[in-house]
Order: sequence, then structure tokens, then C-alpha cells
Amino acid sequence: EIYDRALDGWAILLASLLLTIISFYSYDLYASASLSVQPSIEVLVAILGIIAAVIYRSYRQFSPLAMYALAWSLELLVAVSLSLVDRTTVNLAVANIALGLFTQLLGDWWRYKSRLKRQEELRKREAEPLDLRSQAEPGNEWRYPSVHVIPLLYGLLGLILRSHAFTNWTGLTVLGASLIAIGIGRRQQEFKPLVYLGLIGVSISAYESLLYQLFQTPGGAFGDGLIVLATLGTTLTYIYRILAPWLSNYLGLTNAEIKIFAHLHWILSSWLLISASANVIKSGLNLGLVTGGLLVQYAFLQGRNNVDRKWGEIWIYLGWLEAFGIRLYCINTPLVKYISGPLGPWKVALASLFAYLIYIMPWSSWGWSKNPWKVIASLIPIVAIVESPAKFYPVSLLIAAGFYIFLAWEQQQVRFTYVSVAIIDWILLRWFSEMGLNQPEWYFTPLGLSLLYIMQFDPMLKLPEQKSLHHNLRMLATGLICGVPLLTQQYNGLVAGAFSLVTIAAGLSLRVRAFLFVGTGIFLINVFYQLVVLIFDYPLIKWAIGLAFGVLFIWIAATFETRRDRIAAFVQHWVVQLQSWD
Repeated sequence: EIYDRALDGWAILLASLLLTIISFYSYDLYASASLSVQPSIEVLVAILGIIAAVIYRSYRQFSPLAMYALAWSLELLVAVSLSLVDRTTVNLAVANIALGLFTQLLGDWWRYKSRLKRQEELRKREAEPLDLRSQAEPGNEWRYPSVHVIPLLYGLLGLILRSHAFTNWTGLTVLGASLIAIGIGRRQQEFKPLVYLGLIGVSISAYESLLYQLFQTPGGAFGDGLIVLATLGTTLTYIYRILAPWLSNYLGLTNAEIKIFAHLHWILSSWLLISASANVIKSGLNLGLVTGGLLVQYAFLQGRNNVDRKWGEIWIYLGWLEAFGIRLYCINTPLVKYISGPLGPWKVALASLFAYLIYIMPWSSWGWSKNPWKVIASLIPIVAIVESPAKFYPVSLLIAAGFYIFLAWEQQQVRFTYVSVAIIDWILLRWFSEMGLNQPEWYFTPLGLSLLYIMQFDPMLKLPEQKSLHHNLRMLATGLICGVPLLTQQYNGLVAGAFSLVTIAAGLSLRVRAFLFVGTGIFLINVFYQLVVLIFDYPLIKWAIGLAFGVLFIWIAATFETRRDRIAAFVQHWVVQLQSWD
């Protein structure tokens, strides 16, 4: 027994030492730039001897140490054997990936056989009498961690050896390593991160293979390459979604986890496709249009019948943002060419009609939340107007204004009419400019009237606590209407006088203090200013004006002295009346 243990220890020591020496030798075989180290048949025979010794020593019961020694020996055997043919790290990388796949499949087979054996043991125990049954549970078939570790080490070593190379087949090495990780990861729930890593590797291998083909294609535009990459990502997105039930069962992942990978590919493809539109594109517009359409469709399908209502609405918005971002790819379509050409003056009107159709569609009965579609419909005409600011077609713009009036009526939201007011103001300002009306009051009066409209109908400003703000904004709008003619037409007080008189009449008839205060103030300022102008232009008339004012003041003083009580009561009455006005 003593000699048996001693010889076993010496055998392990010698084998370890020999494997270490051969490892350094193998490293020199591939790292030597001058090829000074030559392959040796003797080394190959030595490795075969070690493998035979390990198998002979452990074939009845493999220990973890024996399995690692056997895997190490196989690695050295492959490295030395390949050095006899072609001493390149690329071939060694491929061989390591093959070894990793082989050991992973061998482990799966071992797992299957161990499971059958365990089931057979369980059946035998159930058939035995209760008092004769063994209390020991059948062993776990995965009591050897090396079965999981060895394939991963082969795959990792293969990736390291090929890290400096980029050829038409290097993507396959990444794919092989990814399949190893997936095969190991699906064995136990604790290994699930390996499945994630393997799926990422599968995508990387696909992109790497495609990138190599793109680099080998001369004369291709950068934008075309991005479109092709986006198409690949879109394909992977739909593969994940279509094959989700099968992948979930095979990989041991939930549908939600499969969806995450599909969503990540959708995000990457969307970014690539939108980035491509900012670069030169020679021949990929049609492919980009198809890819973009599939991405938009994917987003809309995610928003349909979504269990989480909030995420369903977010996906609808993302789909519309995607559609907005890929519009460049639609420029060659017949419909877009027709709209940009003969139907150009009616672009805003067509956008309003399209928005109306989107708004009235029965989205709820089709499985979508209707709120995002209504929001998008309300934005489409505005986008059409902003995209063509230099083109002025009043009828088309009036149709857009009518659409927002429809929205205000249908949703009982008066604030939609503010957009209509802004569109009408834009029409008036452009029309005044084309008519050559350069006086500032032509431009400020519509703005002031629009502000008064908002003050009159905005529900927030009608609240009692907003009464002071409402009054101040109304005075600001009235001052804008009446004050601009006063400042711009100093020598012609008729316009300012007419505006102020109309404002005073409106204040008295509507019982609005802001109109009365601003109108009266502007009227008095205008009168005094015109008197000053008149005095400076005609110096002799100042005596007549001074005499008239003197007589007026004397009459006022005499009247106030004789009718003091009636005037005081009259003033008090109007003060009380003004306090009750709007």
C-alpha cells in the first residue's frame, strides 16, 4: 500500500512536470518569429503516452484532476500535431473551438446517459420492498465541475488565439465559442448568464462576418454599409420574436428575456438606420425603406395588446419616432414624389386629412391604446407646417386650422384652438408682408387680439385665484394693440386715437376694466402729445389753447364747487361699479 501511494504520487508529479515542459515548448513553437523551434515527433509520442497513462489510471472513476489533465493533454496534442502541418495560431484557434464544441457535446451526452441511469436506479428502488430500499439517493450526474469548465476554457483560448485575425471565417470562431457558452449555460439555472453571453456572441459573429464582406466590397458608401448592418439587426429582431417559444424552451429563458434581446437588436438597428441617413447613400435607399418599415411595424406590434398599458403607449410613440427618422428613404417612392411635386401646395392639407383619419380610427377595438394615436394625429399638421416654412399656401393652412378647431370641439379642449389662432396669425402676417403693409400696427394688432382671445377663453385664467394675472395680461394685450400706433405714428394721432376710442367703447359695453383703463390712458397721452406737436408747429396757437384750457379749468372748478355732493356721489357710484367689472 505504501509503494502504491508513493508510485501514484510520483506518476502525477512526472506527468505534471512533463505537461508543463511541453506547454512551454508548444508556446515557443507558435511564438517563435524565426521558427527556430522545430516540431518533434518525440514530443507527440510523449503526449500520447501521458494520455494513455491518464486513461488507464482513471477509466473506472475519473477524478476532476484526471479530467483536467486529459483536457490539458488534448490541447497540447492538437497544438503539436498542427505544428507538423502549418504552424499558425489561426489553425490552433479553430482547433480549440472544435475541441470546445466536442467536449460540450460529450458532456451533454454524458448528462443524458447519467439521467437514464438515475431513472433506472429510481425504478429499481421503487420495485424493492420498503424495508430493503437503500436510503441513499442516486448521485448527481454533475458532480464534476470540470465538465462545465473545460469546454469554456477551450472556447476562451480559441478566441484569444484568433483575436489578431480578421478574415471571412473568424466570425465562425465567435459563433462556435458562443454555442459552447449556450450549451453550458442551458444545463443549469445558475449558468443562465452564460446563455446571455452566448446570445450576444452569436450577434457579434453575425455582424463580424457581415463587416468583413462589406470591407471586401470596394466603392461602397458608408451609409449603404450602415443600412446593411441595420437590415441584419432587423432580421435578428424578427428571428427572436418569431422563434421565441422554441428558443424559450431550448435555452431555458422566459419569453420576457427573449423579448429583451429582440428589443436590443431593434434599438441597435434603429440607430444604425437613422445614422445611415446622415451619411452618403448610393444604392441602399430601397433596402433602407424596407428595413425601416419592418422596424416601425415591430414597434407598433409591440404596442398592440400589451399587458403593460404604459409600455404599449411608449412603443407606439417609438414607432412614430422611427417613421419620422427614416423619411429620407421615402424620397424615391412615387407617392412622395407626387406630393412633393404637383400636390406640393396641398401638403399641409393632406397632412391634416391624414391626421384626421388617424384620429377617427377605432384603435381600441384593434388592440391599441387610442391616446398615443390621438397625440400623434394632433402633431402631424404642425410638423408639415414647420417642414415647409418658406411655402405659403393660405387655403392649405386654413384647412389645418380647421382641423385643430375640430379637435377642440371633439375633445372639449379650447386650447387646441390656440394652434388655429397661431396659424391664422401666420397667414395674416405673411399676407401683410406680401401686400407691402409695413406699418407695425398691422403685425402687432393680430398678436394682441390673439392674446386677448386666450385671456378670454383659457380655463386656467378664469379661476378666481388667477384674476389678477388675467387682468394684467389683458392690459398687456390691449396696450400692445393701442400702444404700437402711438409709438410708431407720432405725427398722425388718428390711428392711435381711433384704436383707443374703440377700446374705450369695448370696455364700457363689455364692462372690462382693462379695456377702459388702457384705452383712456392711451387716448389722453395721444391728445396731449398731439397738442404739444401742434404748439411746436404753430407757436401762435398756444395762446388760444392756453385760453381754452384756462376757461375749461375755471368751469370745472366752478361746477365742482356748486355740485360737490353730486359729483362725489357720482364718482363713488362709478368706483363701486368698476369693482364689479371684469
